[in-house]
Amino acid sequence: MPVRVLRPALWIALPVVTVLTMAGVGDPVTETIRYLITWLLTVLVPGVLIWRVLAGGRSVPQDLGFGAVIGICWQLLVWATCTGLGVPSLQWVLALGFYAVFFAVPALRRRVTWQPGPGWWQPAMAVLLLLAVVRTVVGLLRAWPLPPIAFDRHQDFWYQLGLIQMLKHDITPPDPSVLGEPLIYHWFANASMAGQSVMANVEPSHILMHQWQITFVISLVLAGWAAGEALTGKTWVGAVAGLLTGVFPATLQLATTPVVEASPAQGVQGPTGALAALVMLGLVGPVVQILRKQTTRGTWPAMILMTALATGTKPTVLPIFLAGAVVVGVYSWVRERRPPWRIVVLGLLAAGFFLAATSSLVGSTGGSRIQFLAALRAQPFYASVSGDRSFPATGGWVLPTLATGEPRLLLFVGTLLVYYLLINSARLLALLGTTTSRARGDPAYWWLAGCVAAGTCITLVFSHTGYSEYHFVRTVTGLGVVGAVAVASTLVDETTRWRPVLVAGLAGILTALLIRLLWFPGPDGPPTVGRVIVALVVPFQVLAVVGLVVVFLTRRRSRSLVFLQVIVLVVAAGLPNQVAVFSSNLYHSASDRLVVGNRNDRVYLTENEQQAMIWLGENARPGDVAVSNVFCMPPRFYTYCKADAFWTSGLSGVQQYLGAWAYAPKNLEATQNKTSFLTQPSPWPDRLQESLDAVRRPTPALLTKLRQENGVDWLIADLRAGPVSPALDRLAAPVYSNPDVRIYRLR
Repeated sequence: MPVRVLRPALWIALPVVTVLTMAGVGDPVTETIRYLITWLLTVLVPGVLIWRVLAGGRSVPQDLGFGAVIGICWQLLVWATCTGLGVPSLQWVLALGFYAVFFAVPALRRRVTWQPGPGWWQPAMAVLLLLAVVRTVVGLLRAWPLPPIAFDRHQDFWYQLGLIQMLKHDITPPDPSVLGEPLIYHWFANASMAGQSVMANVEPSHILMHQWQITFVISLVLAGWAAGEALTGKTWVGAVAGLLTGVFPATLQLATTPVVEASPAQGVQGPTGALAALVMLGLVGPVVQILRKQTTRGTWPAMILMTALATGTKPTVLPIFLAGAVVVGVYSWVRERRPPWRIVVLGLLAAGFFLAATSSLVGSTGGSRIQFLAALRAQPFYASVSGDRSFPATGGWVLPTLATGEPRLLLFVGTLLVYYLLINSARLLALLGTTTSRARGDPAYWWLAGCVAAGTCITLVFSHTGYSEYHFVRTVTGLGVVGAVAVASTLVDETTRWRPVLVAGLAGILTALLIRLLWFPGPDGPPTVGRVIVALVVPFQVLAVVGLVVVFLTRRRSRSLVFLQVIVLVVAAGLPNQVAVFSSNLYHSASDRLVVGNRNDRVYLTENEQQAMIWLGENARPGDVAVSNVFCMPPRFYTYCKADAFWTSGLSGVQQYLGAWAYAPKNLEATQNKTSFLTQPSPWPDRLQESLDAVRRPTPALLTKLRQENGVDWLIADLRAGPVSPALDRLAAPVYSNPDVRIYRLR
């Protein structure tokens, strides 16, 4: 098929395949079309035009990738303006007004020109986007059926959904689970979804769970491509970077177990962490121009916009960015023999935005602390071998197992540390940019290496009450692999001998395949330190031996060729697992194998519970408040139950008098690094007692107090959560009932 025919055919296939595959997992066709058009017109296209005017024009792929990120800044500005004025429905007017102004101004209109590129880049990009979309649908969306299907969805999903519901109407949102408490959280991703929900007329739950995931992975591929191309100026590097960020992310898993997270930075229950990885890639655009002294008049405004976006995305981004600035600042000062003021400004910009956000946008960090190697608690076999079942962020300054000083446990901790570094080795290869002759003179590679090292190391010294220290390394998920590919490209020149490189890649793939097929599934019997070493480390040692053999047998070895072989070997070794996971998900999807919720999982919700909250959301008005007996998952309340039932506010969008309190700052701080935040007593015991009494032992005086003094409009009584008084039928107005939930209107 001629390229001139193939190119449009692939671009047409992208939206068609997206709509059809999403219809297969429950998304209405018209809903998907509305959402994709909304994202295209309010995020991608404006972002491309803004980036092109400010700092773009180097290539279309770069404009698309960095535009996909800066377009979120524009969309958030539109959302904040219209929502702050109390007219969210006017977002389309402002969004379309952008085009009228842009094309009415000749100076702006003249910037809409495109630099020609290689003829293959468009088909290649279309294929990558198709693969990324299909992988996301069959591997992620299919596993998360839309409400009200009974399912065991992670509690964080309901928390994120509740924020979106609040942000549809308010730019200074309250905590949806605790009436009168301000929301201290990094909610920019949620605000973007809230704006898109209003503009596309799509349910927030559908956007969070399915629709946003598609546009995110498209943006991830585009941004990965743009970052790789911006670092090297080579289109092929961009294509490989896009492949390894959004389609087959370079996480190195060799044996089938233990399973290593293989998702390209995605998580339905964690859109803030996903957006952080995307923003980190977007920052490459202006940072590279500033570090290389290639700025235009708009580079610094673009830098400020992206830094502002990073501020409310995740509290991991700016510390990582600042660490990279410190590393490249020291390097540039030594090399240039004078203060690198442009880098000083970069650091001050990041530090200033971060400090400004600490009071309102950081959030979820209460109870966290410095604890060396605390992240290893979440690594395979930790509790079973060490016997340490302490809660995260509790104990001394070091991991309790390490503090024992017992040689056996020290060896075990060392094994887990090595394993952590090995599974992230493809990203850590970006650090080679500070050692290779062609890259180490470029400050961009020093900044990138500093960011990757910071994300990897902060994870090991920080302890979060919910293991969220891992968001630091996830933030550099895409950046690290882009850096590794870029470093590899600097090792290639006209004298490069490709046969040894291809042999290294083939050896990596074959070794990984054999290990995957022949390696035993895990420790045979109770795990011991020796068995754990065999299960976790020995597969990587086998790969290392194969790599040494390949390098040793290579004639006329040079340092550059050896580094190139190592990068290719490691990246190639990660592909078999990625392809196997993709193939398995594709097969299960094609064979219509149903995904069934686990009724025994504590976060399982019935269809009746979800349907009741959907009804409430459809009948409540903005500003309404509800009281309920739902605080914990599973629903039945008892002292020290896990208070993370955010689904009442999430599905209904109705402010709770008191709902789940697990993530409230007061609750996180109350742990005092001694207990789990999930099982803390409520910081609002009076509200808790009133809520329980309103459902179990209602009196006219109590219901009148809730209605008149606290502004409560609705009462939610979940029969799975505990007893419900028959007197409610007399004291309040019954408006909804099903086998699991009753809803009343307070008189």
